[in-house]
Amino acid sequence: MFPILLSLFTISWCSIEETKEIMQDWDKYMRGFLPDDMISFQIEKGGEEIFIETIKKTPTNIRGTFFIPIYTMDTIDFKVIDPSGSMIYTKMMKKEAVFNFNATEKGDYQLIFQNKRAKESKVVQFAIDVAKSDKEEIEQNDIDPIENGVQGVLQKIRDVFYSTKLNELKSKGALADVQKINKQLMILTFIETVAICGVTAWQVYYIKKLLNDRRLV
Repeated sequence: MFPILLSLFTISWCSIEETKEIMQDWDKYMRGFLPDDMISFQIEKGGEEIFIETIKKTPTNIRGTFFIPIYTMDTIDFKVIDPSGSMIYTKMMKKEAVFNFNATEKGDYQLIFQNKRAKESKVVQFAIDVAKSDKEEIEQNDIDPIENGVQGVLQKIRDVFYSTKLNELKSKGALADVQKINKQLMILTFIETVAICGVTAWQVYYIKKLLNDRRLV
């Protein structure tokens, strides 16, 4: 039971540190995040999953987030390969991360998730936002102050919505993992109880045997 408790403490500490990093990256890169896709997929042990993003106009900003929705020490790798075959972006050994990079070359970009170190398959939640490079840029001075305020409010609502959605997915995964750990603790408790009862029964038998031997003497 002690190794499980130690594991839980280690996971909690690592989660706190990673959460700080994620919050900093989110504030830095994910303002106005409006994902084009939010999907869930499974990576088999030792396997990989590849997503293709075709870029027709440059430069195009690609950003997003991914996470394993359970409390675990296992991690995955994230890599981006450009149309020339060069690796231009990586997030290695992460349970959760925010990514942000600029596509400066037209063609197909490979977003690769790898599960090389875990002992079992992993479910990954993935959200991505591909900026429209041909979007008309509007100068701040050309926007009516009231309209600008409304847009700001709407943007904050979107931020809260997607942040809540991602947290909901994490909570569901965490709940499933807590239930799994509780089941393991129940099994260990049962085994420990049976062992204690067995040792107690043996001690009672041994004491009775000693008393009988003394009476015979």
